[in-house]
Amino acid sequence: MPRLDGKRVLLLGAETNFGRDTADALHLAGAALALVSSVSAAESAFAVQRLARRRGAISQAIDATNEAAVRVMARQLGKELGGIDAAVSCVTDPRAREFFERHARREMKRTGAGLYVDATTTIDVVAAVAASTD
Repeated sequence: MPRLDGKRVLLLGAETNFGRDTADALHLAGAALALVSSVSAAESAFAVQRLARRRGAISQAIDATNEAAVRVMARQLGKELGGIDAAVSCVTDPRAREFFERHARREMKRTGAGLYVDATTTIDVVAAVAASTD
C-alpha cells in the first residue's frame, strides 16, 4: 500500500459506508484527515465525530447541498489542516459534489497543491492520492 505520510486529505461523505472505508484506508496509509458528514443530522454527525476521534482526525457535519456551508467548511478545515493536498468526495448528490469540488479546489489552489477525487466510482483512493502528491 502506498504511504501518504504528511498528506492532508479532506473527505466529504464520511457518514456513508464507502466514506468510512475510505477514511480507514487513508488513515492506515498515514494521511492527516478532516472528515465531514454531508448531512447535518445528529446521528450522522456523531458517527463521523466518533470515527474522527478514533483516527486522530478533525471532523465537521454540514448540509452539503448548501453551497455557503460547503464554502465555509472547506476554508475552515483547510486552515486547520494547514492546507489540503487532496479532496475526496464520497457523496452521490450532484449538487453536493459540485459545491464540494468547486470550494475544495479553491482551497487547494491557495497552497498550490491538490487533487480532487470523485470516489463514488470504483477507484483506489489511496493510490490516486499517492500518485498525485509524490
